[in-house]
Amino acid sequence: MNVLTLINKFADENKIEYGICGAEDFEYLRKDFERAAVNFAGFIGSDTEKRIYPKLTLQNAASIIVLAKSYYKKYSFSNDQNLRANISMGAVGTDYHMEMKKLFEGIGNILEKFGAKYAAFSDTGPLCDRAVAERSKLGFRGKNGCIVTPKSGSAVFLGYIITDLKLKNTNNHYDGCKDCRKCIDACPTGALSDNGFDYRKCISYLTQVKRVLSFEEMKSIGFELYGCDRCQRVCRGTNNKFEEINDIEKCRPLIKDILKMSNREFKGKFGGTAMGWRGANIIKRNAICALLKYGNDEAINLAEVMTESESKLLRQTAIRALILLNNGNISTFLSEYIKEEKDKDILKDLEILEEKWDTGTQED
Repeated sequence: MNVLTLINKFADENKIEYGICGAEDFEYLRKDFERAAVNFAGFIGSDTEKRIYPKLTLQNAASIIVLAKSYYKKYSFSNDQNLRANISMGAVGTDYHMEMKKLFEGIGNILEKFGAKYAAFSDTGPLCDRAVAERSKLGFRGKNGCIVTPKSGSAVFLGYIITDLKLKNTNNHYDGCKDCRKCIDACPTGALSDNGFDYRKCISYLTQVKRVLSFEEMKSIGFELYGCDRCQRVCRGTNNKFEEINDIEKCRPLIKDILKMSNREFKGKFGGTAMGWRGANIIKRNAICALLKYGNDEAINLAEVMTESESKLLRQTAIRALILLNNGNISTFLSEYIKEEKDKDILKDLEILEEKWDTGTQED
C-alpha cells in the first residue's frame, strides 16, 4: 500500500478527518501574525518568521498533513441546586495535546516507513493551525472564526505534521456557512456578529486572560469556569457519534471545591486536562465571577472568604464581586476594605471604584 492509502486507513480507524497541502510560505498572513503577536501575547508564539516559513521548523519541508478530531460531548445528567460552574467540552477529560500526540505517532510511523522526516504540533506549534487547515482543504473557516469540517462541525481539535515527503494535496470543496448564522445568534456577548469576531468580548478568551477583569467582563463570563461552548454546540457536522458525559463533577464542579483547592490539589485534579495550563488562580478568579449568576447568601459568603486570599488577583476579584452582589451602601462597604487592605495597587483601585460609585459612574 502507498503512503496515502495507509494514512486514509489510519484516519478511518481513529475517527479523524485530515487534509494535505504544500509547505509553501504563509507570507500573505504576515500582517495578521504581527497583530496577533501583540493582541494574543502569551497565547501564541511571537516568532513571526517561524509562523510564515515551515522550512524554518523542518528543513526541506514539502507537505503538511492536518488532522481534526471531534471533541463534541453530550452531557446527560440532572442539574442540582448547588453552586457550580461549567468546563467547556474541549477541556473535559484528558488533555487533547496527549490525544493528538498518539495520532501523530501513528501517522509518524507511516511516514518513517517511507523514509520521511517529520515534525508534529497541536496548538503550541509555530504555524497557525487554522491557516494550514484551510490550505489543506480539511474544512473552511466559519463565521465563528473556527475551522468547520463536514463531519464534525467546528468542535474539533486541530494538529498538523510537517514532512519532507511530497504528498498529493487534498482538493475538497465546501460551500461554507452560506446563510447560516447559528453561531452568531448563540453568542451571548456579541463577540460574534455580521461584522466578524471581537476577541475582547469572547468568553473563552476572558476565562483565559491573565488580569483583573472589569465589572462588565465579570458579568459576561456567566457560569463559565473555562472556555465557552455556545458557538461550538450549534455548529454540528454529519457525525452523530460523540462522547456522553453522565458525571456532573467532570464538567460542572462545585464552586466551593474549586475555591478551596491548593495549587497542588488543582494540579492533581486538572493538571492533565486542557485547562490545567492556566493555573489555579485564573480558574478560581472565574469561579468567583460565576458567583454573580447565583447572587444568594452562599455566593456572597464564598466571595467574602476569598477577600482574605493570599492572591492579589483573587482578593481584588472577590471585592469586585461583592460590590456587584451587594447593591446597598457601597461607599461604607468599600471603606471597610480600604481600611484593611495593604496592597497599594488594590487600594488605588478601591479608591477609584469608591469615587465612581459615589458619582454614579460605576463601570470601570
